[in-house]
Amino acid sequence: MNLQTTMSDDECDYMSDDFLAKLTQTEDKRPGLKRTHTSQREHEKWKKREQILEEQRMNKRIKKSMKEIEQDKRETGLQTSIDSSNKGFALLAKMGYKPGTSLGKDNTGRTEPVPITVKAGRGGLGRDEAVRRFKERKQKILEERAKKLVADFDPNAFRAQMREKHMSKRLESDLWKAQKSCRQLDLGKEYSEPMEFWFWPKEKEKKLLDDDYSELVDEEEEEEEEIAYSVEEQLTMVLDYLRTEHLYCIFCAISFESMDDMGQSCPGPTRESHDDD
Repeated sequence: MNLQTTMSDDECDYMSDDFLAKLTQTEDKRPGLKRTHTSQREHEKWKKREQILEEQRMNKRIKKSMKEIEQDKRETGLQTSIDSSNKGFALLAKMGYKPGTSLGKDNTGRTEPVPITVKAGRGGLGRDEAVRRFKERKQKILEERAKKLVADFDPNAFRAQMREKHMSKRLESDLWKAQKSCRQLDLGKEYSEPMEFWFWPKEKEKKLLDDDYSELVDEEEEEEEEIAYSVEEQLTMVLDYLRTEHLYCIFCAISFESMDDMGQSCPGPTRESHDDD
């Protein structure tokens, strides 16, 4: 026996229409689709509310602090000229004042209002005044010192001082050259020691430090004999020794054959005699 159920064409049409009607009455819950007026209105309200909240957040971010607002108002006020609406300006105008002119009977007063000094920082007014007075005092000391230097300046004394300084350096240079030449010539004659210790240039010894450091340093003689003569006196004696012992003149930079040859060819024992020649 065949158990397959057979439906008529009318029954199939009825079921198809009923099924489609139910589907049409069911609200579409898929996201992003607005199939009813109610859901569309709710979406518009939500969108507008989010926009208002976003604007409030942005305004809060760019909102200026009270300090910045006060500073902007102060700058605006300082840049705005006083006009006739100001009572003080009106009183001055009645007394003959005109904008741009100075105050006073002879028009010698100030032309601009007294500037405003805005206090910055958290220090007291007393400290600001102390700092200002301290700076003024330092400036005054420097100005007084400069005035004294100008008043006490003596061109002749200054030139004499500079000449003395130049001569001192030149004497030290000549002495070092003479000592160097003396050592070289003495060693050439196999003299193991100078006639006086200061006839040769002072040498610096090198000493090795502890094993922890192992580096070389210059060390001056611990017990250096004091020289009882000035630089000029030392130079004179070393030059004389070079001329008599080695027949040598550091200014001519040559050794002569004899004293007669030196007397005829060398202008003299000093630098001045060579400069004048």
